[in-house]
Amino acid sequence: MNTIMYEQDEVYGIIRLNRPEVLNALNIAIVEDFIELLAKLEDQVEPRVLIITGTERAFSAGADLKSIYTMQQTGQLNPTEKLLNAVTTLFNKLETYTKPVIAAIDGIAYGGGCELALACDFRIATTNARIGLSEVKLGVLPAGGGTQRLPRLIGLSRAKYMLLSGEPVEVNTLQEWGLIHEVVSSEELIAKAKAFSAPFLNGAPLSHKAIKSLAVSSTNTDLNTGLEIERHWSNQLHGSNDAKEGIAAFNQKRKPVFQGQ
Repeated sequence: MNTIMYEQDEVYGIIRLNRPEVLNALNIAIVEDFIELLAKLEDQVEPRVLIITGTERAFSAGADLKSIYTMQQTGQLNPTEKLLNAVTTLFNKLETYTKPVIAAIDGIAYGGGCELALACDFRIATTNARIGLSEVKLGVLPAGGGTQRLPRLIGLSRAKYMLLSGEPVEVNTLQEWGLIHEVVSSEELIAKAKAFSAPFLNGAPLSHKAIKSLAVSSTNTDLNTGLEIERHWSNQLHGSNDAKEGIAAFNQKRKPVFQGQ
């Protein structure tokens, strides 16, 4: 995978976008490689946490506008359709992924790059980060979930400001708004992402999967339906080996060893 670099550092899986010559802009190749990598990692016990980051000056500049322009010039009627379909698949996969996912943002995260970060569970940024949804300046709109996920994360009024202005917002402000969880130096970024996610390692992988699924579904289901789904997941987990291990470890006053089963 030339477009994606992957490194496993003990329990942490670090996914690095690797198209620095175009500021890690998203094209079909990088998105499909990303989806393929996620599928390979999903059912493995380790890594327990994924950290997504970029290279050099960018997390991701968003959609690869040069390739889209080339396709427009050759007469393709919907040059972004295939890319948007792939991006939607990737971002939905990240949002419901079975492991906690951290976006570690350094440099620019515009458009689809910002939407990639929105699809992650948490976001840590450097003081050099520039984050915004700039599509309005191109005569289009954020079609990778930006108009839907951003209001749910920071509230409607603040989201409208970002969406309608297309301007990046200062990272300390985004931290105040709840979009960014930590602001650090570039040198500290990956170490902080690991430290931030370290408490997740105490939980069982199957519990993580269930809790993430329930949390996402809570935004688009009524309370009674959500409670029914919650009971379903609870019954499933109580029959798992991890639940038996967790309860046994509690009673034996030791640390549980979860296997994701």
